[in-house]
Amino acid sequence: MRELILGLPVDQITYGDILTEVPKFLASNRKMSIISVNPQIALEAKKYPSVVDLIEKSTHRIPDGIGIVLVSKMTGGKIKERVAGFDLMVKLLEYADKTQKKCFFYGAKPEILKSTIKNIHKDYPNLIVAGSIDGYTKMTNHEIVTQMNAVQPDFVFVALGFPRQELWLAENMASVNGRVFQDVGGSFDVLSGHVKRAPEFFIKTHLEWLYRSLSNPTRIGRIVQLPIFAVKSLWWKMRNGGRD
Repeated sequence: MRELILGLPVDQITYGDILTEVPKFLASNRKMSIISVNPQIALEAKKYPSVVDLIEKSTHRIPDGIGIVLVSKMTGGKIKERVAGFDLMVKLLEYADKTQKKCFFYGAKPEILKSTIKNIHKDYPNLIVAGSIDGYTKMTNHEIVTQMNAVQPDFVFVALGFPRQELWLAENMASVNGRVFQDVGGSFDVLSGHVKRAPEFFIKTHLEWLYRSLSNPTRIGRIVQLPIFAVKSLWWKMRNGGRD
């Protein structure tokens, strides 16, 4: 089931729902695309028609932000919990480790990617790191896709930040012979150890977005985005008469 928030589809889904479906996609010829929808993306996606198309056609659109959950509740929706992109990535890495699956990592600065791969080797020794390319590469998209296809990855994690990662997936995912794709934003920064995740208090109280915004001057604008997102979402729902 899904509902529309600012016109974008967001799934009524949990971590368990997604993890239950992963082996089904790995065993089939279908691609599983897990795309985050948070307040920033909901506000800005319409600027990028191919990103909207990607979200609409993806198999899983996760409510990656407490703002999405709150707006759903305020408008009579049924999204019960946030599905954080970082936490989901960790769960997918754990699954890949248990089942010895191949993963490809694309994105972040060269030094961050290097540290990420080092820590993944340490924390998930049975996971197969099939390949990695940093987000500052001079390679063409064709060359990147060719390198991915050469190793036939089971999981492809793209960490280029919004909207670069979504634009890249919209243009190239169909050409990659992978099975499970996820846009993971700044997750490599945390996995590398270069950026600390919010303290447990902020995570449990759903204020991780606030901690990250206050800790990074480039994200301060997101504090303002949340009330704007809430007002625009309510107005959109009123104008559409509650219709999906």
